Amino acid sequence: MLPLTPFSATKLLITIYVCFAGTLITTRTPHLFCPMPPQSKAVKIIFDSDIGQDCDDAAAMALMHQFADRGEAEILATMFPMHDPMGAPAMDVINTYYGRPGIPVGTYKGDYEYKGKLYDHYNTKLAQAFPHDLIKGADAPDAVMLYRQILAKQADGTVVIVAVGPERLLADLLKTPPDTYSNLDGYALVKKKVKLLTVMGAGFPSGDEWNIKIAPDAARLVAETWPTPIVYSGFEIGSVIRTGSRLLTETSANNPVRAAFENHPFVDKLTKDRQSWDQTAMLYAVRGTQDYWSLEGNGFNRIDSTGKNKWINGPSKNHRYLILKKTAADMQKLIEDLMVAPPASVAKRP
Repeated sequence: MLPLTPFSATKLLITIYVCFAGTLITTRTPHLFCPMPPQSKAVKIIFDSDIGQDCDDAAAMALMHQFADRGEAEILATMFPMHDPMGAPAMDVINTYYGRPGIPVGTYKGDYEYKGKLYDHYNTKLAQAFPHDLIKGADAPDAVMLYRQILAKQADGTVVIVAVGPERLLADLLKTPPDTYSNLDGYALVKKKVKLLTVMGAGFPSGDEWNIKIAPDAARLVAETWPTPIVYSGFEIGSVIRTGSRLLTETSANNPVRAAFENHPFVDKLTKDRQSWDQTAMLYAVRGTQDYWSLEGNGFNRIDSTGKNKWINGPSKNHRYLILKKTAADMQKLIEDLMVAPPASVAKRP
């Protein structure tokens, strides 16, 4: 267990308060981060996101919290895999907005040099404008160690990891030795505890996508050695599903997800929307295929040293990628309905 610091003690007190208050202000299911058994069908989620690079990361967090409000997900942690000191605080802002300030937030503390510029399009702005208590990333625990701590406590084969940024933390996790959290090394711990890894990254049947090429060695290592099934939501899936404009008309200015879209320079200036890459990975992680997608699994995803990928037809290596079945318009409405829905913690307030 991590030592109780002033930061973590504050988190604990806020969590207890919100858990208690939530039972008074809402008739819906109590918050799943509270110390009570989650619903049996709730998907246990660890969210690994390079928030701040694009606004779809913030939107994916909105979906994740809505799924938790509906009893479809239990949020175990949110992880930031980059050096930006304000990524973890931005995650804390969104967790707090949705009534779950006690969700653990980890951040990358290694020295890997990413293959491209890192952006803070809105992380600092969120941290300056919205309530939260994680001041800077340095105050958050090491994300790789937090992965180990959390995985070690879960039932075997129950955790779903949703990775929508570079796969640095996942690659480093695989290489960890046994420690006080578990006598298993990283590979064995993942194999025992993780049910599924869902990745927003690559392109199919081939691609040269940002999340892969910014840390190509990590993405390649994960593709070649990750011991559980991997489902990729490729660049082509989210590219045709545009969302975000309704945030400006259906949510208030105190919504940090709206603020992420308002502060991102690549949001279309006319339509006020953006491609929905990361939301698709979260949607699949929690709800599976349903009638949204089909899965291609006849082969595997090969990633080269530069981060380019290609689907190789042949024997399966536990890799799949999503193929869109519904229309883009249908998926836009489905995803955006979740993005604009209010948090359960405030939905029933008078």
